[in-house]
Amino acid sequence: MEIKICQNKQEWDNWELARKPAEFLQSWDWGEFQRQSGKDVLRLQVVENGKVGWQGQGFAHRLGFGWKYLYVPRFIAFDMELTSVIKYCKENFFSFIRIEPSNLLRPTSYVLRPTKNRQPQNTLILDISKTEEQLLAAMHEKTRYNIRLAEKKGVVIKSEKDAGVFWQLNLATTERDKFKSHPKEYYKKMLENNFCHQLTAYYPFGSAQGKPIAAILLTVFGDTITYLHGVSGNEQRNLMAPYFLQLEGIKLGKKLGCQYYDFGGIAPDAKIGATTCFNDFCWPANHPWTGITRFKAGFGGERRDYPMAMDVVLSEWRYEVYRIFKNIKRYC
Repeated sequence: MEIKICQNKQEWDNWELARKPAEFLQSWDWGEFQRQSGKDVLRLQVVENGKVGWQGQGFAHRLGFGWKYLYVPRFIAFDMELTSVIKYCKENFFSFIRIEPSNLLRPTSYVLRPTKNRQPQNTLILDISKTEEQLLAAMHEKTRYNIRLAEKKGVVIKSEKDAGVFWQLNLATTERDKFKSHPKEYYKKMLENNFCHQLTAYYPFGSAQGKPIAAILLTVFGDTITYLHGVSGNEQRNLMAPYFLQLEGIKLGKKLGCQYYDFGGIAPDAKIGATTCFNDFCWPANHPWTGITRFKAGFGGERRDYPMAMDVVLSEWRYEVYRIFKNIKRYC
């Protein structure tokens, strides 16, 4: 068993597409986009008898002092293969590996520390292989009403790639809802890639083009189209354009041959205490994602939950120094 760095796009994506479901975060093109955004990309494969038995794409993050860690999202974690990755990372002076596996890790001898998930730990997946009529029938009646309202009031959805339009709506969203945002250049570079699609809602105001009032960015890889970012302006919010955009996103996925629509992050399943429920989904009543979860739950689908993120500690003293400085930065 040996570990190698993959340099072949077709070889990489063919292995990844054999996964069910395939994860766009592990796709070659997503890695190249991250490279364009300034990340160091590392594509590792574990090979035995000339056959790739495992692969994982990670992104190196610099910590200062020449220290670094490797972030590996949404990969399949196998115990023997992970051992090879740990050995490689130790030899290449990584302080730790931050992993967000798609599957639960078995008890191991590694030094693991739980940490906050960077990717949504809970998401909602809709099977869009059904007809549009069947999909609409499975939605909550309020969701269907809001879609029809947007159509009736004259909202128009346009497929385009206009980073300037998206950014202006993003500014309104982040200021209003206090969301963190990537820089404008990040979205611009994302839209330059074929895997990314932008849908923008316009309200005509009696003109041919109209004014942009909301937009979404979607990524496509394998059999899944994923809702990644959504923004909206402060005007005409009563027109319910975000609902109409999601339906058009679903229709786009069907057109592109996708089987699943991934709505992205939602609140976790309710365990104990006060809960909020909508369209057969329940979650903690006080969760900060209550609003967005209610919005997405109206479209139906099935919940998908991922394990908690873990830091695989390779240098305990460096990791402790990292945690101390991180806590100091948090409270300063």
